[in-house]
Amino acid sequence: MPGRKLREERELFYTYLRQNGMKKTRQKDLILEVFLTTEGHLSVEDLYALVKKRDRKVGIVTVFRTLKTLTGCGIAREIALGDGLTRFEHSYHHPHHHHIICTECHKAIEFVSPELERIQEEIVRKYHFQPLHHRLQVYGVCEDCLEHRPAPEPPRLDTEKIFARDALRMAILMETRGLAFYRDAARRNLDPDGREVLKRIVEEEEKHLADLQAELKRFCRMEKGLETAPVFLHFDPCELERLVPDLEEYEVDGTLRLDTRRSLEMAMVLERRAAEFFKDYSAKFLETEGKRIFVQFAEEEQRHFESIRRRAEEPLSV
Repeated sequence: MPGRKLREERELFYTYLRQNGMKKTRQKDLILEVFLTTEGHLSVEDLYALVKKRDRKVGIVTVFRTLKTLTGCGIAREIALGDGLTRFEHSYHHPHHHHIICTECHKAIEFVSPELERIQEEIVRKYHFQPLHHRLQVYGVCEDCLEHRPAPEPPRLDTEKIFARDALRMAILMETRGLAFYRDAARRNLDPDGREVLKRIVEEEEKHLADLQAELKRFCRMEKGLETAPVFLHFDPCELERLVPDLEEYEVDGTLRLDTRRSLEMAMVLERRAAEFFKDYSAKFLETEGKRIFVQFAEEEQRHFESIRRRAEEPLSV
């Protein structure tokens, strides 16, 4: 994905140059390469200093104009951190996000919240407004500055990778909650055949959870600091909780007694809800690694649903 993304960004930049009658030069190529391989919020001066390490002949005006071109073609986005400087961050295939900015040390914490976006969309629709773009930036004083502590220099991490990490964590949270549900249902179910069915599903969920946890560990090992980076994706855990069936609805006279068929049908409810939820949730985001993870998880939940449904249909064919 990273290599393909870099190729797409370069092609986007060169196409923009051709369409606007601009020349492709070696200096612009260098500025593009340095920007694409450097994370964080860069001022013109920041990028100029990095480019000068590679080619001392590049002027700051060329850097400024190239950054404006990168903004124009959608590769970069301008941001103000309250220090009087215009800074630039990666935009292409990066999830739309907002910032919490410290006015003392100018540290910026990035975050995305689908719930916040939903509220904004509802208000916009209420007034029949056609939105073009929006940006939320919260200015205040960070914990380090409030406590008069020296603020550590945060590692420059790719926002897309942090988003992917959080997407995996969200999938793991869903799988963990589902596993707890099946274990509880198996423990309480007084029907021996139904209990065995649920125990088998528990084993399937344990394997899926272990695979997701292993993927998260591999992912975090790819880049130093990724595991401990601040949370980027903020979501409402109650949304996941609402996907889980209420066992009390399946009880009769205060006891749970689900035969094979009823146990499978109950499991189908949870798997179908999870598949539909994560499919819809993925649609909230642009093409990113995080979105790919949500889509993949939705597909895995759909396959599990179909597997359980086939088991539920087996007695009918006998």
